Amino acid sequence: MIWGCKKDNSAQPATSTVPNNNSNTNTDNYSSMADFFAKNGVAAQTFTITNSTGGSFATPQGTVITIPANTFLNNLNQQVTGTVTITFKDIYKKSDMLLSNMPTTMANGMPLKSAGEFYINATAGGNPVNLANTITVKQPFNSPADLNMRPFVISGIDTAGWKPADSSTGQVAVDSSYMLYQLIQLCAPLTSGSWCNSDNPSYFSIYTQGTLTLTETDTASNYNTQVYLLFKSINTTDACHTYGGNDFNFTNCVPIGLQCTAVAVGVKNGKIYSSFIPVTITANQTVKFSMSETTTANFKSQLAALN
Repeated sequence: MIWGCKKDNSAQPATSTVPNNNSNTNTDNYSSMADFFAKNGVAAQTFTITNSTGGSFATPQGTVITIPANTFLNNLNQQVTGTVTITFKDIYKKSDMLLSNMPTTMANGMPLKSAGEFYINATAGGNPVNLANTITVKQPFNSPADLNMRPFVISGIDTAGWKPADSSTGQVAVDSSYMLYQLIQLCAPLTSGSWCNSDNPSYFSIYTQGTLTLTETDTASNYNTQVYLLFKSINTTDACHTYGGNDFNFTNCVPIGLQCTAVAVGVKNGKIYSSFIPVTITANQTVKFSMSETTTANFKSQLAALN
């Protein structure tokens, strides 16, 4: 997926970067960044139910999905007979958002504070199905309850960022210990599956927004470098994959005064290269970084420390 902020070519003073810890043995072998995400993102789980009776299932992360009887319709708008296969992923941590390439960036480039993302795809006999009833997804809170959470959606092939769900698509109810995401309608095309996200879209609105440019001192295209911002103590993974030359730009879409770590990651000759850059955001800022070879294990270890 491509997630982007607008390019800005303004030059600003550079600050220092933090190099990676390299390993003496690197057996990684990735063909591309897409291959890296496919191998390290959150794995899909598969469940089956009988449409006439419905059912409920829980994931290891504590997400509970409840499907009423006669929920699924075929392409003729008729009730599905027999079993329905559900493919499901749930994401709660910033590290998993990055490793799955599912950052919390809105379609307008602004970041979201997330209480959890999930992916759902339903098929019967290998064919996609639609909804006649509402599916409820109970998402456990990993932090204090936030009453400003709202539903956001994106299809499995969308590249433009999260979009607010309207009342006919999805709703979110907040309890003291969990979110209840009510999935009313699946995203088109049905074959791609639906991503859903419980988010606070107004969390960053109290901050003045600044511009951050991250400039790679080596050649970004050699690594297919991708850059993310992981905010300190906030469940947000913002992303900018659109760049000009070696500049990665977050233009008027980053909150001034907050601390974050910019994480750059790329693949070259099958190996992972990365850079972890601590940043306190100012009004108009440029930070330089360079890529260092690392291993998947080392990269994941550094990334997990930012959760």
